[in-house]
Amino acid sequence: MQLSKNFSLAELVASDWAARHGVDNTPSAAVLLELRRTAELLQRIRNYLTACAGIDTPLSDISGFRSIPVNRGVGSSDGSDHVRGMAADFKARGMTPYQVCQALLPKLDEFGIGQIINELTWVHVSTKMVAKPINRIITIDRHGTRAGILQVRP
Repeated sequence: MQLSKNFSLAELVASDWAARHGVDNTPSAAVLLELRRTAELLQRIRNYLTACAGIDTPLSDISGFRSIPVNRGVGSSDGSDHVRGMAADFKARGMTPYQVCQALLPKLDEFGIGQIINELTWVHVSTKMVAKPINRIITIDRHGTRAGILQVRP
């Protein structure tokens, strides 16, 4: 099932962890509605990055929906927006996560990005607005969590 021009349901629920451990990662009907919104957000991001780069910029290594068992298995909390289908982690061809985040900062409200994280080797976006504004734009690396989009430190 296509959720947007370039993103399918299969892509947003795919999980290597779930496959390796035989865990079901099927979203409920309510989560499916949120996944459609997340796919539409990813489509806006892909279209924008492609326009900025002047070449097709596909998103890859997408981690969208995670059932509670999958989310726990990958070390995330039950409160994660991934559990509700409201978040996705991804990489963009030819761009570092820092570059993607920098490009998206002026578009947060227009695109409906509630949270953006420059996280190690990927970008995390959520359609849900965070409760505390300080948590909307952050960087997470092996040194911890910091406000703003910063270069990831080795």
